[in-house]
Parts: sequence; C-alpha cells; structure tokens
Amino acid sequence: MAQRDVLIVEHDPVVRDVLRQILDAAGYPCQLADDGHEGLEAFKAGRPPLVVTDLKTPGMTGIELLRQARAVDGDVAVIVLTGGADVKNAIESLKLGAHAFLMKPINIDELLITVERALERRQLLIERRQHQEPYGQPQETDRTMLGRADLAQQDVLILVVEEDRQVREVLRQIFELAGYKCLLTGDGKEGLKAFRESRPSLVIADLGMPMMVRVGKWVHGVWVRDARIGLLMEIWLEDPDAAVIVSTSGFDAKIVIELLKLGAHASLMKPINIDELLITVERALERRQLLIEHRRHHDRPARPSSEQGS
Repeated sequence: MAQRDVLIVEHDPVVRDVLRQILDAAGYPCQLADDGHEGLEAFKAGRPPLVVTDLKTPGMTGIELLRQARAVDGDVAVIVLTGGADVKNAIESLKLGAHAFLMKPINIDELLITVERALERRQLLIERRQHQEPYGQPQETDRTMLGRADLAQQDVLILVVEEDRQVREVLRQIFELAGYKCLLTGDGKEGLKAFRESRPSLVIADLGMPMMVRVGKWVHGVWVRDARIGLLMEIWLEDPDAAVIVSTSGFDAKIVIELLKLGAHASLMKPINIDELLITVERALERRQLLIEHRRHHDRPARPSSEQGS
C-alpha cells in the first residue's frame, strides 16, 4: 500500500464512515473493517502503514489487534480510539507500541494531527534504522525510544511551568523517580527565564495559568493573541527543537489544537495519569531526537562515492 493508506477498524458503521470521510478528504486513502478479525486479515493482505482501531472491536479487541499487527510488521503505526471508561486499556496499548489513543467523540483537527504525527514517527524511525545499518549498529523498530533507560541516563532536564505548588511538587517527584532532572517554575515569565538559562529538552506547561508573557506580536509568522500560546512560542523562538507538552484542567479545544498545530507534542488532561505522563514524555523526547537526527542527516553534504575520480 501507499505510504498514506489507513486501515480503519471500527464496529460502529456511522463512526466508521465519518472517519473514512475525514481521512479521505485529507488525502488518506482508507480501507474499512468492522471487527478485529477482519481488520487483521486486511492488514496482513495490504500492510497499510497506519491502523486506526476502536479499543472494543468485536471478535478481537483493539489491543489484541495491535499486538498481532505489530508481530506482522513492527513498523506499523497504530492509533487507538476509546471511550472515557477505557483509559487503563488505552494506556496499555501505548505500552504495547500504539502511537496514541484518542478519546471519543473524536475532534477532527486532533485526529488529523495525530495521523500526521503517527506517519511521521513511523517514517523517521525507518530512516534512523536505515542510516544505522550500514555502520553495523543494531536495528531498532518503532519502539526505539519507548522505555529505553538511556533517555533518563542522558541527564534529560524537564522544565515544569505550573501555577499550583502541590502539582509542581508531584510532577517533580514523578520525574525524578523516573530518572529525569526537573526544574520547577510557577508562572510563564519565570518559566521563560529558566528556559533561556537552562535550555531543557522538554517543557510541560499548564494552560490554566493567568497571563504569562506579553502578546500582540508576530512570532514565526503567527500573530500571538493568547498569552498561553505566547509562552510556548517564545520557547520555540529560543529553541525550535524544544519538546512541549501542555496540561489543562478543562479541555480548551481551540487553544490546544492551535498549540498542536504549532508544534506541541501532546496535551494531557488533569488529573494526569502517571503512566500516560511518562509515556508521553518519552515519546516527546523521542520525536525531538528523531527530528534532530533527520535534519542533521539531510543537511549533511553527500559523501562522494569511492568510485568517483578513479
């Protein structure tokens, strides 16, 4: 199949058709299956690069479909759809290698951004493996960074920008227990100052804070009206490779989607699930590293062939 083909496994015919229409309109050719067994057979036959599956597909759960599809093709990107009661299983799917899980009802913009990022991640991991192989380095699949201890051992610094002191302290404990260094700040101005001085690899910022930085200016071609966006745009001006995760108590879809479009890795709803937080951090750091490697590889002048000039 082509590199933008998507297999949709969804038992609800209305949801299935809506997903098809959204993805077709965005240029992703779709194949449909209404249960897990049918979906697995379709995957084996066509090997699409991306599978979007409901967690509760009849006959075979989305988690089992994920497990078996990845056994067939370790590079497949999988997005899991779930209702609010399935968070535990959805997080289990992330641990098994799913790219992301999306809560129903699905936001169209969030779906399209997630699809784009899933295919991007798949391609970057394939490229990394191809670049490593000629030099005898170990081959790695799309779980390259997930759960790897060396992320924590590289002294990764995480900047937390959070107004609530208790939440800040909980996040610090979580990150330090996971092996990360952590820097805490209580507002946007303090956070931006700390970022400029310390250049952390990742920032997790609360969107519920009051005015954080001045607005009403152009940043990277974007007119910044909302102070919450302003902080993160200032961070990206300082370091375009900075990984950003936003947290929020109430889902402000417009702001969150805008930040995702601008480059934020993900948004997390409070209260934050620890497993989801740590997996999201690992994926955000992974994406940051993959994009840096991709840019370095493509910016590097091509080596002359050993046969040239002979």
